[in-house]
Amino acid sequence: MRKGRLEDRQKFTTGQFARLVESSRTTVVRWIEEGRLRARRTVGGWYIIPRAEAVDFLWDLAFSKRTPLRIWQAASAAYEKLSGEDELAKKAARAAVAKPK
Repeated sequence: MRKGRLEDRQKFTTGQFARLVESSRTTVVRWIEEGRLRARRTVGGWYIIPRAEAVDFLWDLAFSKRTPLRIWQAASAAYEKLSGEDELAKKAARAAVAKPK
């Protein structure tokens, strides 16, 4: 299996997302089943969370008043990692397009 930084992924399993927000896999599955986190199911029945959904959910989680402090801290840090890298990639792409010949 390919090893790399968790923040570089385009989609996450429930276990990977749980590691990112420092919670349990069971909690992530509960969020999905409650409809708080959108994910799709694979043919084998596993959940896959797209990166865009993960970023949106982390934003909501970081600003929810009901979020426990430990998860709030992890969600805020994960959001910064995921959204910050997306912004850097967009700026680099814009700079490459705007570069005069």
